Amino acid sequence: MASHEGELLSQIAQGNQQAMMEFYDQYFGIVAGYCRKMIADRNIADEVIQDTFMQVWRTAAVYDAGRAPVTGWLLTLARSRAIDRLRKVAREPTQAGLDEAVGMEGGPSDQVETAVVKREAETTLHQAMETLPAAQKNMIEAVYIRGQTAEEAARRQNIPVGTAKTRLRLGLEKLRRALEVYTSGP
Repeated sequence: MASHEGELLSQIAQGNQQAMMEFYDQYFGIVAGYCRKMIADRNIADEVIQDTFMQVWRTAAVYDAGRAPVTGWLLTLARSRAIDRLRKVAREPTQAGLDEAVGMEGGPSDQVETAVVKREAETTLHQAMETLPAAQKNMIEAVYIRGQTAEEAARRQNIPVGTAKTRLRLGLEKLRRALEVYTSGP
């Protein structure tokens, strides 16, 4: 079993999405159980679970079977992500506290408005992303959605780092212009 786990991580390090899905399926229950036991808020726990598997995707190449079994390494990643997230939540002021500080009380209508605005922003961003050339879109997704550095994205896409950075810069410029068009409206 251990050699299979090592092989999966090796394939993940090479960008094999199928291997990542198999790894995810195999370890999701362990990570989810650990995170949900450690964190009372289900939404935060689910974010930590997602962050943990994103970390596996980004750092599979550094796994060393001689230092820890896969499960130990994975739960160490989960623990670290959980602690980071809990510290961040503890530092964030709550919406109720902000409303109280400015003399407002947020009601259900404020929550609905916030959800609608967020959804519209997501839709606008998605539409703007669809206007980009595939190479630029892929680079933006690699860096800003999957959290890769430009160097990592270049290596995974088998292109020079300079090309990756140029695609990223041009894509962001086009995205900014496209967003201006979408947000200025008719």
